[in-house]
Amino acid sequence: MIGIEYKPYIMEMGYLFPPSLADFLGSTDEIHVFREVTEHLDTSHLDSDFSGMGQRPYHPLMLLRLLMWGMANRVVSTRRIEVLVHRDVSFIYLAGGQRPDYRTLARFRRRNAPEIEKLFKQTVILCVRLGMVNLGHIALDGTKIKANTSKHKAMSYGRMKQEEARLKKEIEDLMRQAEAVDKEEDQVFGEENNGYNLPEELQRREQRLEKISQLREDLEREKREEQQIPAGESAQIEDKEQRSFADHDGRIMPMKSGGFDYAYNGQAGTEESHGVIVVADLSNEAADMGHLPEMVTQVRELREELELNDEEDKKTEMSADSGYFSADNIRTEGDGIELLIASGRENRNQTEEPRENRIYPVNRFYYDQNEDVWRCPDGRFLSRPIEDSSSKPSALYRYTCADCNICSLKQHCLKPNKDRRVLEVSEDQLLHGEMRDRLRQPEKQAIYRKRKWVAEQTMGQIKESLGFRGVTMRGKVYARAQWLFVCAVHNVMKAVRFIAQAREAMMKEVEATVALRRLSQIGYTLLSNTTL
Repeated sequence: MIGIEYKPYIMEMGYLFPPSLADFLGSTDEIHVFREVTEHLDTSHLDSDFSGMGQRPYHPLMLLRLLMWGMANRVVSTRRIEVLVHRDVSFIYLAGGQRPDYRTLARFRRRNAPEIEKLFKQTVILCVRLGMVNLGHIALDGTKIKANTSKHKAMSYGRMKQEEARLKKEIEDLMRQAEAVDKEEDQVFGEENNGYNLPEELQRREQRLEKISQLREDLEREKREEQQIPAGESAQIEDKEQRSFADHDGRIMPMKSGGFDYAYNGQAGTEESHGVIVVADLSNEAADMGHLPEMVTQVRELREELELNDEEDKKTEMSADSGYFSADNIRTEGDGIELLIASGRENRNQTEEPRENRIYPVNRFYYDQNEDVWRCPDGRFLSRPIEDSSSKPSALYRYTCADCNICSLKQHCLKPNKDRRVLEVSEDQLLHGEMRDRLRQPEKQAIYRKRKWVAEQTMGQIKESLGFRGVTMRGKVYARAQWLFVCAVHNVMKAVRFIAQAREAMMKEVEATVALRRLSQIGYTLLSNTTL
């Protein structure tokens, strides 16, 4: 518009003194807190295999910060990080003006994969020192992490055997053709002159056969280990069992979005107070049940490190959904750890009557371990006779109700021509019944209700805030390292925001104190200048 004077716009403007990148970011940017937090991480165990040849390597802390800050900003690709190191002020600031290429970042990430578990544990201890963790309640949950492969790059065990037989036959046919051509060319060129090269078709089939044979052998070896069968003997393998050529460790799993795909099962135990992930793991087992013992072991080790096992009042309660429910898992509790595992959707169908010609199953009864009695749906007790209590039977425990005549539910609980309900239960069923009874207690229910928003909120933050939905590295070792790295970044950003909020609250308190002092000074001045 005519008459308006604009600020000068000169793109090539120079500076009398070199500016600091921190000035462009601003004093309130959380990257400054991120820098302070990561300063406390021990990186001495990273890049330990540097040979010392050539130029000096980049500092491990700088490379680690770039990868962590990239993950915190939904950037997983090292190629993308290389571009941002040239263009984005925050990445340039963290790199200290250096410009590592994507190969350097990728090699650093892959080379230090076995050391990431130490890094993750450091972030947990860091959050503990900040007062963000008390280990009172840990919510356990699992999520399927997409593997870096496709269903189209896989083959079933039955198809492997068929393809091996077909390729072997084709290779034999090509070899016979090659021998015939050799004889013809020997007559033309002479026996000492090489006028023939192995056909490309034969090379391609041999390479294909080698890949299929290797994948089949890996599958057979894995199944022998699972079934505890010695080498040389055949394991039982279904023909539909599949394996991927791109990632041998990935497994077909049901995905939350629907359908099946190659994936890994990522586990995380989240502490309630600030959402810090205190234990984590990843495997290629689709079921959650087998992961609980390892998670309990990690919690127990953390309690020992924090010296909490000797304090009875500081008990850790671990909650998990019904996917972790089993007698073997219940047996892992102790040493300050109490489990709260649902046996199913609590109270679902508990008011419904059993179907015709069926009676209440044992999962409708609750076991009191202290009193060694079962409680039926009507609230009556079933106990063991004195003669049975003294010596435990080898297989089953027998519990009998004292009086079922006046029970309002006896038509649904008693078999025909029976006047008392008798439960014959195994030791595993005793553990199941005790856990169901534990989750009926109001104080335990209150804790278990928190499990869903504590555990699943963390998974949502990882998938939505960090944008991590699938691993980019192949193989269980590297996939596990990447999952633990994501959990470490989650913890670091929790610490960053915790410190930032604490400082902001402190500044507000200081400002309020200064304002009160000024207000009191103004009031004193007004009173002193007022004449009565």
